[in-house]
Amino acid sequence: MKHDYDIVVVWAGSGWLTVAFWLAAAGKKVALVEWGPIGWDCTNFGCIPSKALIDIAKSGKYSSLKKALTEVRERRKLIQDEETIEKVESHGLKVIQWYASFVDDHTLHIEWKDHLHISGEKIILATGSHAMKIDIQGVDENDILTNETIFEQTEEIKKMVVIGGWYIGCELSESIAALGVDTHVVQRNSHLIPREEEASSKLLQEVFESQWISVHTGAHVQGSEKKKLIITDIHGAGEEYLPYDKILIALGRVANIQKLWLEKIGIEHNKKWIIVDSFNRTNKKHIFAIGDCVNGNPQFTHWANNEGRGVIRNILVPFPKKSVRNMTLPAVLYTHHEIARIGKTEKELLVRYDREEFVTKTLHFSSNDRSKVTDDTTGFIVIHFKRISGRILWATIFGKAAGEMIWLLTSAMDNKISAYKLAKTIQAYPTKSDLIKRVCDSFVVGTISNIKNEIKYFFQSNILQIATGVLWISIVTTFFWYKSTYQLSLEDIALNFYNFIGGNMWGPVIYIFAYAIRPVVLFPATLMTFMSGALFGFVGWFIFTWIGETMSAMFAYFLWNVFGKKLLTGDEAGIITKLKNKVNKEPFMSILMCRFLFFPFDLTNYASWFLKVKFPSYVAATALGIIPGMSVFILAGAAFHNEKLTSLSDAISWIDITMLYYAAGLFILTLWFAKVLGKVRK
Repeated sequence: MKHDYDIVVVWAGSGWLTVAFWLAAAGKKVALVEWGPIGWDCTNFGCIPSKALIDIAKSGKYSSLKKALTEVRERRKLIQDEETIEKVESHGLKVIQWYASFVDDHTLHIEWKDHLHISGEKIILATGSHAMKIDIQGVDENDILTNETIFEQTEEIKKMVVIGGWYIGCELSESIAALGVDTHVVQRNSHLIPREEEASSKLLQEVFESQWISVHTGAHVQGSEKKKLIITDIHGAGEEYLPYDKILIALGRVANIQKLWLEKIGIEHNKKWIIVDSFNRTNKKHIFAIGDCVNGNPQFTHWANNEGRGVIRNILVPFPKKSVRNMTLPAVLYTHHEIARIGKTEKELLVRYDREEFVTKTLHFSSNDRSKVTDDTTGFIVIHFKRISGRILWATIFGKAAGEMIWLLTSAMDNKISAYKLAKTIQAYPTKSDLIKRVCDSFVVGTISNIKNEIKYFFQSNILQIATGVLWISIVTTFFWYKSTYQLSLEDIALNFYNFIGGNMWGPVIYIFAYAIRPVVLFPATLMTFMSGALFGFVGWFIFTWIGETMSAMFAYFLWNVFGKKLLTGDEAGIITKLKNKVNKEPFMSILMCRFLFFPFDLTNYASWFLKVKFPSYVAATALGIIPGMSVFILAGAAFHNEKLTSLSDAISWIDITMLYYAAGLFILTLWFAKVLGKVRK
């Protein structure tokens, strides 16, 4: 079917410019549908005006918020003038200004002119988000501002209460206070910026209070009386009255998805956000979503642009697809002393690692020569390193120009550059970024000077890996020594083992043990099961095979538990997280279905640990689920039943066709049963 456009971008929210301009530049026929001002949040009431206000407040040229906002709007217009319809269309795309709603999987209804319908081969949702609002008893709605309305204020404001101590709340509070406004920040959490490190939150609160900004943490809003906001503690005690001219709500954002009619075409979403896979595709694979409207997304423009680049790449080069949703994300709080963070917080790291597994190194700006001579010594750099390896797990920089410094650590994390390599780089002197090198120096020197304890720790923490590795090498070495010493071929060894098991009273025990440790040498489970039927027929070896195969599954799970957690970083995203959540809703049934559908035995074993399937559910589902598949291969092996072989040709000298028919029939019956079970589950 011929569509009106190759690409339709719905709304100019975060990331729109990246996808629209670059896909148009690549020769695609692109339409942008936008009901509001071009550039939406970032240009009009987000990044651009807020950073302009911060800069103006820092300059000290005004002691009036009214005058500062007038200049903010003038600076914002410089960007708005670059994003007019005419200039956007000069990049080779069509702009349609009105609401868009889905009619079908490829068609959008536009309430524009004569109620236009347009279709796109691919559709990209970049709808952005809007400020969350709350009703406060006793407050006139005209006195409530959000980031979408504060920059439009033309009257003087002398007193302001900011509800919410997150990024928007902290950035605007400090700048507003610097312009002569009596400012209170009300935060219901016990920390001013709860998603950042506790040290960052504590220091920022101290900085605010030194600037005469009143910070109220652990506070709850009860209402208002005579233009005084009433707050209490969590128990409703300790009433305080905060006078205000305006109240700024900074409690987060909600995606703009209400008018899209997602339900009409069955796009998966919850009440607030759109759900995507690791390639930013919705469940309709030709419809993408990026930026603030995506479930679980950090609400940063640079993240939306990153997702946009990933979508562009996968549209233009669809095979093989690549995900950008697992990229390392820097976050910057643009207060006058910036807070730049990358990776997980210490609390989040402690969920993944034991405290002794990583090393924390901190240096303060007061020890940096450039900071001393420019009189801005407030702040610090703290980096968590993986012990011994020096891999960077997390970092925070608190101080002026922190946002300009964090890129080096972002690059190091993305490219797995360790502290050892960073310590060898030459940093210009005097610069603030020299602190990063010095923190890495501190880790390297500390590790080398404590080398005996580090070696001891390495062996203690990896004893299972080392012991398993030694066992692995011993088995493999013994195998090849035996083969070489007795000048045996692989066929000879297989025949010897087969005949040894078949002619030994301890054969069942040896078979079970060999089956259990089979994952060490990666010997196929299918051949072991087939061998049992060939040795002793179906009935005699069913129980022994069942025990051996169950123990083998448990051992494979154990092996991956030993080695896998040393190989994985713990940074999961996209399809992995989605699959883990899906499997663990019904762990028993998920594993049971894998066994019934003849999924590769060891792959299922290893994946079960990787997806964090609980061990009891895994063992129970395996013990039950392997019975049909195991029976199929025992029956197939029983068709070649021969208690002693002198050559492989003996194995096919006599075949019981009936057994093969039974095996094929059971195979088909198992798949049919799995299909029926799958439908019943749905």
